[in-house]
This record gives sequence, C-alpha cells and structure tokens, in this order.
Amino acid sequence: MRALNFEELIINGIKNLPAETLREIADYIFFIRKKTLNPKAFDEEIRYEMLNDEMRTVSNYETTHLEEEFIDYKKKYPIE
Repeated sequence: MRALNFEELIINGIKNLPAETLREIADYIFFIRKKTLNPKAFDEEIRYEMLNDEMRTVSNYETTHLEEEFIDYKKKYPIE
C-alpha cells in the first residue's frame, strides 16, 4: 500500500470519532513522530521516564542519601 493510501485510510478512519478518542489518537501520532523522526531524543526520554519511575519507589531516606552523595559531583569527578 502506498503512503497516500494509508493517509486516506487514517483520515477516513477517524471521521466522526468522539473528541476524547481523537485526543488519544493525536497523542499516539506525536509519540510515533518523535520515535520515528528523533529516535535519540525518544530513547533518552524513555530512559529518563524509567529512572523517574524507579526513583518514585525510593524512600525519603534513600533519596536524601543519594542527593548528598552527588553534591559537587561534577567538581569531584570532572569529565576530561
């Protein structure tokens, strides 16, 4: 199938859908565009989100400890 046929299929497929469904479709389109057109930024964003999810499960004590460990990290361990 040619690209134009896919575009027509998508356009015809979204006609008369509720606004909330169209919003979900738009979110998915932006997701796919970012993944396709800028894969490096997409991968970085995914890693960032995964790290944030992991950090949400860390206790306050652990968070405080980690923050203290990384105070002046760039000065202590400069990239050469």
